[in-house]
Amino acid sequence: MNIGSTMGSAFTTAATGINQGTEQVSRAAERVVEATTSRPVEGTGDVAEAMTDLKQGERSVEMNAKVMQAADKTLGSIIDIQA
Repeated sequence: MNIGSTMGSAFTTAATGINQGTEQVSRAAERVVEATTSRPVEGTGDVAEAMTDLKQGERSVEMNAKVMQAADKTLGSIIDIQA
């Protein structure tokens, strides 16, 4: 596992995933608001889809944060071994 600061490292990949998940959450939240305020009766399908996207974005952020924590722990272990 590459944990350094080069392209493709665990930190870079996790940070990119967190950014993408955050953007997905923002877009989904906007869609929830639009669907519930403009035409609540007609927008029930849109709300369900937007809520699903919202939950997927949240999970993406959580999973990528765990990847970043694991990379941090691994890097800390390597530093301890080297010291």
